[in-house]
Amino acid sequence: MAATQEALYGRLDFALSWSEQQLPERERTKHVHRLHPYLGKFVPQLVEVLLDRYVEPAGSVLDPFAGSGTTLVQALESGRAATGVDVAGFNCLLMRVKTKRHNLETLRRDLLWAHGEAAAFEPAAGYPDEASPFVRTWFGPRAAAELLHFRALAESTASVDVLRVVLARAARSARRTTHFDLDFPRAPQLEPYWCHKHRRTCRPVEEARRFLLRYTQDTLDRLEQLGAQWTTLKARSEEFAGKDIPALNRKLWDLGFGAIWKQ
Repeated sequence: MAATQEALYGRLDFALSWSEQQLPERERTKHVHRLHPYLGKFVPQLVEVLLDRYVEPAGSVLDPFAGSGTTLVQALESGRAATGVDVAGFNCLLMRVKTKRHNLETLRRDLLWAHGEAAAFEPAAGYPDEASPFVRTWFGPRAAAELLHFRALAESTASVDVLRVVLARAARSARRTTHFDLDFPRAPQLEPYWCHKHRRTCRPVEEARRFLLRYTQDTLDRLEQLGAQWTTLKARSEEFAGKDIPALNRKLWDLGFGAIWKQ
């Protein structure tokens, strides 16, 4: 016999369950949690509840599969120490950007400069010579030129990691794919299409400038918002290629943590 509704709901922890009205999107994506639309991340409020339940106020947290760093950010925001480990280099980049105690004056200078340079840039016709086959397949000529130009801008600043995250976010939005399939596109979309997201006919994106400008300003606002809250940070992020598992295990045991966070 199938379980009754009462039995099913009886096993739920309602302290870990929120409705859209109780937890609107602006709160689920507060400050740095929207720097990048990382697939599969959980809401920070879930981490907050579990940290309060299971980790001492001055304790340490290890997330061995840290992903985009949600656990690390919330641990630091609560005054705990945090270490994150991940096999993906981009994930570690996100972790560093989200948890670093940025020099806000330098950050503002670099991001506003990049914003101005991106706004003023006018690409030549056709693809840039340095555009790879992948770039030529998934991006229009103008979008490719704008993204590659922004990459060069990023490399010349002290805030290069932050601008790399902006670039990755903008590249995701500027790809030649349907609006409703940004996460798993199988082939570039080259013709107008019926968009299930917007309920109208849409065209493939051909430029990246508007995304670069919007996300640069948004990233600056979010990092400044969180930066104003930081007092003392104790954060580490580790990139591990998976070549020496015993060495990693020894390292993690030696660090000593109040909790190990497993996603």
